[in-house]
Amino acid sequence: MKSLRFSIRFLVLSLSVGCGETQIATYPVSGTVAFDNGSPVRTGTIELFSPEHGLTATGKIRENGSFELGTYSSNDGACAGDHKVIVTQLIINDGTVKHSKDHGMPVDPVFASYNTSTLTATIKEQEKNILRLNVTARQSFP
Repeated sequence: MKSLRFSIRFLVLSLSVGCGETQIATYPVSGTVAFDNGSPVRTGTIELFSPEHGLTATGKIRENGSFELGTYSSNDGACAGDHKVIVTQLIINDGTVKHSKDHGMPVDPVFASYNTSTLTATIKEQEKNILRLNVTARQSFP
């Protein structure tokens, strides 16, 4: 019986040691997204992609254009290094529903794809990384 208990304890210990993944260190990132004319992007999501680590950090854009990024949890930041940046929005305005919230100007869809966005960011191993990102507005609706 003691042999069986030892075997079970050894198995549990082995599984718990082997299952832990090490996370890449992250550093706090906050900032703003604004249009060329200085007005804030009022809705959407910002995402940073690290080609080096294959990780993304995301954050919700608030009405004043500010955001905070998270990789493993909502506000833990992004890994250090160079990143590609996208800004995505989902604004549906088909005219059938009267909206009480002004979503502001829509961002040009060129910024919603890593293949076409010209936005980049470098995150440093420091206590505070502040990004100021500028985008252009979508010129017309389809």
